[in-house]
Amino acid sequence: MNITKEGEGLTAVLKVNISPEDYASRVESALKEQRKKTKLDGFRPGTVPMGMVKKLYGKYILIDEVNSLLSDSLQNYIRDNTLRLLGEPLPNTELQKEIDWDSSNDFEFVFDIALAPEVSVSLSKKNKAVFYKIIADDEMIQNQIDSFTSRFGTQETVDSIEGMELVRGHISQVIDENPHAKENVSLLLSKVATEDGLSVFKTAKVDDIITFNPLKTFENETEVAALLGIEKENRELLKADYTFQINEILRFKKAEINQDLFDKVFGEGVVSSEEEMRQKLKEDAEKQLTINSDYKFFYDFKESFVKSQKIELPEEFLKRWLLETNKDNDKVTPEQIESDFSYFLDDLRWQLLSGTIMKDNDITVTQDDIKQGAKEFTRMQFAQFGVLNPAEEDLDKWSVEILKNREEANKIYETELQNKLVAYLKNTIKLDEKEVTLEEFNKIIEQK
Repeated sequence: MNITKEGEGLTAVLKVNISPEDYASRVESALKEQRKKTKLDGFRPGTVPMGMVKKLYGKYILIDEVNSLLSDSLQNYIRDNTLRLLGEPLPNTELQKEIDWDSSNDFEFVFDIALAPEVSVSLSKKNKAVFYKIIADDEMIQNQIDSFTSRFGTQETVDSIEGMELVRGHISQVIDENPHAKENVSLLLSKVATEDGLSVFKTAKVDDIITFNPLKTFENETEVAALLGIEKENRELLKADYTFQINEILRFKKAEINQDLFDKVFGEGVVSSEEEMRQKLKEDAEKQLTINSDYKFFYDFKESFVKSQKIELPEEFLKRWLLETNKDNDKVTPEQIESDFSYFLDDLRWQLLSGTIMKDNDITVTQDDIKQGAKEFTRMQFAQFGVLNPAEEDLDKWSVEILKNREEANKIYETELQNKLVAYLKNTIKLDEKEVTLEEFNKIIEQK
């Protein structure tokens, strides 16, 4: 076995010469295994003459074993010589001679390779980047408080209608014979479509009987059909007038801002006043919004830093490699590769730069980081449903379930790696911090 590397710079040629002493034992072993499995009339399994086995399978076994040896040898050579490749080795169509598997004993394989350029990165406070710190304003905090007072509100029984109450009762068609009727009907007055429709119910009391047209009141055939318990196609019943006898009126009452609400939202004893509640909501919101700020900072730094670094890449090889690795994908054409190639190159340059930064500064992700990342992801999922203080056992339980999914686990790994890289960058370069509201931040994102 002899492997030689020819050429310097970003591309090179690898020549792999394989002789019989390299593959003979492998081929012989494979033939013996094949003999055990070969079945031919007149022979018991395992007794077919080796000459016949070689005649039937020798060429195919030779090809398989030589190719397997070739693959292993290439990988070992690349590893042992610490070659940092871009893409994978590609057959050199100009230098590669046709292989004669029938009569040749010595084989030569020729490959093109692309080598990653040496990259050095030096960051300091001389490097600058804008960091948008998103401030949770009073409107955002008030919206959160309103959400919690609504979520933990209650329904109370009242005697008369004053606003958008929930009304329950018996509905019956206005007709003398065989009227369509339904018990235990609930009307949500906030769904009434018109002021005229709502005026029919205003000031009504329990036990009052109201005459109205459901379709004109709600202007939604699907909702009215469900209310009446009929099919939409039943136009006669759908368009008819009905009486509604009020049996119960329920008024929604928002939760009061008191200790009971604080404990339900944050956990017992964490917050003891409205002022503390607002401050805690502000802190939690701004902590959550830091994720948005970090993403914007990272994206902007990455874009500008890549452009500032003049990193040459073997473009023709990379185009060829992209086309070869996607040859079974009809959607990937030379034209499509050309169209997106500049983005691919910038991503590759960033991989080289960020890899150097992480290697030089020992930035790694541990199993504990991944577990904590899964836990924080779970905490955010709970927060989306208004649970700001989930139990630790719930966080542990669901984070374990998340990590069982390989795709989710990989996402969390990538997130943790990026978080560590962002933390390093924020501590190393000079930040031009600008305070903005979430609305202002979103406008900045839209303009990009």
